[in-house]
Amino acid sequence: MAKKEEQQTANGVSAKSALIFEMDNIALGARRIRYEVLAGILKEEKIGLSPVQFSRYCLHPAPSVYMESFLETMKYKSATPEQVVDRLTNETVSHLMQKSTTINPGLIKWIEAAQARGAAVACISMLPQAAAEGVAAHLHFERWGIKVFSATPTDKGFPHAKNWLQMAKAIARHPRRCLAIVSSMTVAKTALAAMMNIVVVPDEFTEYQDFCGANLVCADLKDVNPDEYFEQTKF
Repeated sequence: MAKKEEQQTANGVSAKSALIFEMDNIALGARRIRYEVLAGILKEEKIGLSPVQFSRYCLHPAPSVYMESFLETMKYKSATPEQVVDRLTNETVSHLMQKSTTINPGLIKWIEAAQARGAAVACISMLPQAAAEGVAAHLHFERWGIKVFSATPTDKGFPHAKNWLQMAKAIARHPRRCLAIVSSMTVAKTALAAMMNIVVVPDEFTEYQDFCGANLVCADLKDVNPDEYFEQTKF
C-alpha cells in the first residue's frame, strides 16, 4: 500500500473503531467441526452424539469447562476429560489447516468494508495462541492486517468481559467503538458486558439462543450491507 493510501486509511471515518470477530466459529465454522470430531471420538465406543445433545452440553467456547460432566453423561470412559479436550483441540486445528478450509465470504465483505473506513481489525480464538496464529497464517489473515488474540481459558468462569477489554486496549480502541461479531449467547453477553456493539450470526447449534441486547442478529453476513450498517451505527 502506498504511503498516501496508508494515511487515508489511518484517517478514515472509522479510524477510532475496530471490528473484532470470532475466528473459530464466525470465520471458519469450527463449531460444526468440533461436533464432528467429538461425535467421531464417541463413535469409537459405539456412543452416538446428536446435534441436540451437542447443543445442550457442548456450546461453551472452552471444552475444558464442559468435558468432564459431558463425558459422564454420555457414559464415555475410554479417556480422561483432559485427553479428550487435547484430542478435540488437535483434530480441530488439523481440520482448519486443510487446503479446503475457507473463510466465510460474508465476513470478508465486512472486514474489507471496515478496513476501507480506516478501522482496525482483530479476531479472538479459543485455540492456544500458537495454534490460532498458525491457522491465521495458513489462511493469510495478514492480507487484512488482522491481529490474532487467544482467549484460552484459565478458569471455569471464562469467558470474561476482561478478555474483550484487553483486546480493545491492545489495539488502542475504546470498547464502545468496537464491533464484535459473535456466534453464541455466552460470547455475546461477555462482549456486551465490555460495552461493545454486537452483531450475532448464530449457527445451527446456537440459533435458538436468546441474543437480547445485540445490535443485529442475522443468518448470514453476506445478506447485510456492511457500509449501510456502519453508517446507521456511526461505526
